[in-house]
Amino acid sequence: MRQTVPPLPEALVPCFDAEGDEPFTWLREAAATIRDQRLAHGAVLVHGLPLDGPEGLVRARDALGIAAHTPTEAFNNRSDFGNGIVSPITWPGDRMICPFQEASFSRTFPTVVLTACLAPPDGAGRTHLGDMRRMAEHLPAHLADRVRAEGWMMSRSFHAKFGISWQEAFSVPDSAALDEVLRAAGIESSWLPEGTLHTMRHRPGFLAHPTTGEECWFNQISFLNAGNLDPVERRVMTETFGKYLPTNTYFGDGTTLSDDDLAAVQHAYDAVRTHVRWRRGDLLIADNIITAQGRSPFEGAPAFLVALGED
Repeated sequence: MRQTVPPLPEALVPCFDAEGDEPFTWLREAAATIRDQRLAHGAVLVHGLPLDGPEGLVRARDALGIAAHTPTEAFNNRSDFGNGIVSPITWPGDRMICPFQEASFSRTFPTVVLTACLAPPDGAGRTHLGDMRRMAEHLPAHLADRVRAEGWMMSRSFHAKFGISWQEAFSVPDSAALDEVLRAAGIESSWLPEGTLHTMRHRPGFLAHPTTGEECWFNQISFLNAGNLDPVERRVMTETFGKYLPTNTYFGDGTTLSDDDLAAVQHAYDAVRTHVRWRRGDLLIADNIITAQGRSPFEGAPAFLVALGED
């Protein structure tokens, strides 16, 4: 992923300060207002909650009336603290994470993502937000129309001793259980000669928000595309795995994205990207369909917890 971005405006999301001696009671009473603001603006930031561990995030999620979401497929290893609380995706701290929507490669996905800041990053570390309702206006019309009409495809190959295993990704003990999960998820699969599981799925590129009806860009066609790898890393992986890279993406008809296509998508992400500054005790409540999230490189020893949720 690219390591530099132009200066970003601060996110104009509604901010609330938790009030009183019973902040979770206040949060419960403010839940309807926070939900309305989330739907209008894509995210809400609450300051001053006692979020010092998984239990605090569970209390916040419950106060907001949000149910826990259980993913059907993992992208990479995350620490699981139980009760629907996990760590952010594993990613080197000195690398930027391009904005993405959680599990947008799956048929089932969280509608809300809650991120609790237990310890903020040092220096200029920021979380990036992108309004996916505005992506299409910044894309070439032919590209937006193509993704809208065709959707996109994702290829994933589980190579031994590289990344997580298919057992970990799909939380299954054996191939029989795997077959059931893949059928339910609409994922095609095959076994390569060396015993590597190769999967392919077709997904829509845009979604109509289930509450507002707004059209939202909802995919990882850029984030998981091999063209966005560091050139040296891409060459090494291509030499090692051939065409069966750990992940890659295509247009809905299986056509490869060009460098110009990827640059256009990245430009659109940049055009809608803003940033959030963190304080200890902050809770970011983001609509996972409206808002993509990423981050700048982080310094220090930041600590975050994530709750994937459903309205």
